[in-house]
Amino acid sequence: MTATPPTAAESPALARVLSEAPYLSRCSTDKTAARIRPREYAVRYPYMQINRSDMVSWLIFDLDHPNALAWDDEGLPPPNLIVRNRINGHSHLFYAVHPICTSERARSAPIQYMKAIYVAYAERLGADLEYASGPVAKTPGHPWWNTEDLHGHVYHLAELANEVELAGEQRWRKGPRVGQVGHSRHCLLFENLRYHAYRIVQDERDRGGFESFTRRLELYAKNQNNFVSQGFAENLQHSSLKATVKSVARWTWDRYQGGSACRRGVMRLSPELPLSERQRLAAQRTHGQRAVQTEDKVRRACQALRASRLPLTYTAIAAAARLTRQTVAKYKHILDEPAAEQQARAVIVPITSVKHAVHQVSGPCPGVGEGSKGGEGCTNKSKSDQNDGKGVNRFDRPHGVPYRAARRATPLLLAAGNKWRILGTQGGDPNADDHGSPRHC
Repeated sequence: MTATPPTAAESPALARVLSEAPYLSRCSTDKTAARIRPREYAVRYPYMQINRSDMVSWLIFDLDHPNALAWDDEGLPPPNLIVRNRINGHSHLFYAVHPICTSERARSAPIQYMKAIYVAYAERLGADLEYASGPVAKTPGHPWWNTEDLHGHVYHLAELANEVELAGEQRWRKGPRVGQVGHSRHCLLFENLRYHAYRIVQDERDRGGFESFTRRLELYAKNQNNFVSQGFAENLQHSSLKATVKSVARWTWDRYQGGSACRRGVMRLSPELPLSERQRLAAQRTHGQRAVQTEDKVRRACQALRASRLPLTYTAIAAAARLTRQTVAKYKHILDEPAAEQQARAVIVPITSVKHAVHQVSGPCPGVGEGSKGGEGCTNKSKSDQNDGKGVNRFDRPHGVPYRAARRATPLLLAAGNKWRILGTQGGDPNADDHGSPRHC
């Protein structure tokens, strides 16, 4: 327990053990690792936690036999570290790999790939299959153990997989599991049908519809219903086909999002070109298509705003096109394109509907003609309506012009369809009466 922590100058592999270990590592003098210490102190214990709880950076194999060179006998790649018990010769083999995320949000395919490689190596090395890389292992560099540092190379999973034969079906490869369900006609149909649905669902979403998608699945199911030629006594009934198609079609249409927009090989680039050049050309094409689509979104948003007679501002366009204001600003030339409609002018016209007006102004009372002094039939007029005490009559004004607008100010109106909205006035509050208090018509 007096070992000093390893440094990068001593060994890259030993330094990686320290850098990739959890900050608070489990450690102890036995395999229980009941203590939790910072990794700088945990390396002083003979047993410690090597991999993080959500990340695997080391594939560790527990050899319960004294042959620590089993990897050489089997022709496997050499491990980075061999940590061997000085008494019985049992050892741990450490393979440094690029980190694989194992958290709840991690993709399952790389995890299954890593597990398959681990099982294949464990069988070849005669290691404990239940060990599964820890989480607790013999601490490399501790004086209790004999540590051999072979190299500092960090393996890719593909490098390790090339040296072994992965037994069983590889679940990370996409395709129907026909071998596992070959005993059942329904399962065979379901497996083939669902993978066919995965391939065509995105195309039908873009160009067709759910009914077209279902018809294609029905046709495919009928073509697959040839189980007599596969050794079965009879084919499936039409009702069974229809029920399977309905189930697969509805689930795939509503939930399946695994289709990728990636179209490899669409540019038909020569394989003789360097990979970096092909990636550059593909990125250039992708960015060009994205710019065209964004420009189309901005143009359609401008057309919608003009149709609604709303101002063309960056904020309004961004909200309508569901883009950021900074992105809209890059397409300023679209705003300068000739519009089908001219700017709305502030003109006072008769109001045909004031249900949603900001300030509703009552019109002339029935039975009161132009120039009348508040004749009969006007039941809601007051003294101030008829005469303001200054010789100005309520209805002695041009037809259609509100009284307060004629007396106090000229309202600034903005057209919006056949409605008008008072934006402001000049010379005072248009809603105030002669004494300065608000009044509503």
